[in-house]
Amino acid sequence: MPPQRVRKRATTHAPLPDRVIHRMVVKLVRVRQFGGEGHGKTLMFTFEGGTRRAQRSRNSFIDRERVPDFEGEEAWFEVEEVSGRPWPHWRAVRRVEPPGDA
Repeated sequence: MPPQRVRKRATTHAPLPDRVIHRMVVKLVRVRQFGGEGHGKTLMFTFEGGTRRAQRSRNSFIDRERVPDFEGEEAWFEVEEVSGRPWPHWRAVRRVEPPGDA
């Protein structure tokens, strides 16, 4: 009978922290589900611009899990693009006052 092989151990490398690619202040707009079972549920948030890779889209999207809770349909946030895995994504950092030219 052949000897049992030792299982590979988990990697000892610590995960790399997310690297911030770009940071800016934008107005986030809530996108809700209309009709059906989850009527009124927040699906995602959008903001104009921000995506430099997809030239066909004028809006960028942020998952609802990456935005702090707020009242109303739109609010100003500082957002940052992060080089996460498996692809870069946007996240809202904190709520801010609207800029003077808004």
